[in-house]
Amino acid sequence: MSNRTLIYFTEFVKKTHRLKPKEADVLSLRLKGKKLKLIGKKYKVSYERIRQIEKESLIKLATKTYQEKLF
Repeated sequence: MSNRTLIYFTEFVKKTHRLKPKEADVLSLRLKGKKLKLIGKKYKVSYERIRQIEKESLIKLATKTYQEKLF
């Protein structure tokens, strides 16, 4: 992914109303390359829970409604 695409997608994640603020923050931190363990420490949860939040967030963004808005 190019830097421009990464920046655009990160901004989209932050502005979308479909994700909760915590989900958007976790996803944007992961896109920036932060480790699961470091994000887990920030929210005081395990790295496994952060991985689950990331997965759930990506599923929410992958719904047909949001795919249509991207294009």
